Amino acid sequence: MAHVLLVDDDTSARSSIGRLLESEGHAVTTARDGLEALRLVGTRPFALAIVDIYMPNMDGLELIPKLRIQVPELPVLAMSGGYKPGRGLDLLRAAERAGADGSIAKPFTLDELRAAIGPLLR
Repeated sequence: MAHVLLVDDDTSARSSIGRLLESEGHAVTTARDGLEALRLVGTRPFALAIVDIYMPNMDGLELIPKLRIQVPELPVLAMSGGYKPGRGLDLLRAAERAGADGSIAKPFTLDELRAAIGPLLR
């Protein structure tokens, strides 16, 4: 189906989300942080980037605008487990203001992931 770049510093999150995407028939390339993601987008085309917000070296809020410059046509889905509606900074909305095409709060189900990525892969 699609080649997805999955960017998350959490090994277990990368693994479980990667398995969800692969169960849907997608090819998945992973990156541990924004710096690694930027190197990877220069090596092959991706149909979608799924980017965590909290990461070392370069977080998602820094990475998203750089992806917009480097690969403007690449759809970006932001994700975060730090999202708490109605409390504090809404990081997922901040990611959308930074250029993400959509967002999803962790943890999420396969159906929620499908709903989030479906429109971005069309």
